Amino acid sequence: MRAPFRSESDAFRFTLGGAGTVAVSVLVGWLTDPWVGLGVFSLAVVRRRHVLVVANQPLAGSDLRERIFEQDDGDVLVDVLAPVLTSRIHYAMSDIDRELADAGDRLERSLAWAREQGIAVRGTLGDPSPTTAIEDELRRFGADEVIVATHPSTSQTWQERDELERLRRELEMPVTHVVVGDDRADEPAR
Repeated sequence: MRAPFRSESDAFRFTLGGAGTVAVSVLVGWLTDPWVGLGVFSLAVVRRRHVLVVANQPLAGSDLRERIFEQDDGDVLVDVLAPVLTSRIHYAMSDIDRELADAGDRLERSLAWAREQGIAVRGTLGDPSPTTAIEDELRRFGADEVIVATHPSTSQTWQERDELERLRRELEMPVTHVVVGDDRADEPAR
């Protein structure tokens, strides 16, 4: 399911960028010192850990923060996806205005929480189909891990049910479930 590039032109730009990085590093090393060139190359290719957080519930809590920073001391970039969670009838009738507004509010609250925690974050609203929304974000973002923040199981929507198991089955990266407002967190898959 993970596609690092959305198109051939994205892959081409990535290739050109990589070639440019190598060329600049070699040039700097040749003009100054090979170690300086190596340093320039290292800085250019050091990559932050990317985490996609599916915010089915506004983000909050120390458990979620700890999970985000579990493997890093702050060198992490979080992409928050707030899917539009609709009722079955609204989904079938394409009447999602209220749910779209709710998702927008959930996204703003989640981004505000992340910034308060010192997390480098960006966010987007997702498609009413959680599968489509997550696939789109993984194509755009190329995450290393997915964290799904949900309601407690007693108040999950029909779209949230079975989402976690499907993600764990289909993705080639760790998928973690965090119940927001609860002290439990599942272990990552694989």
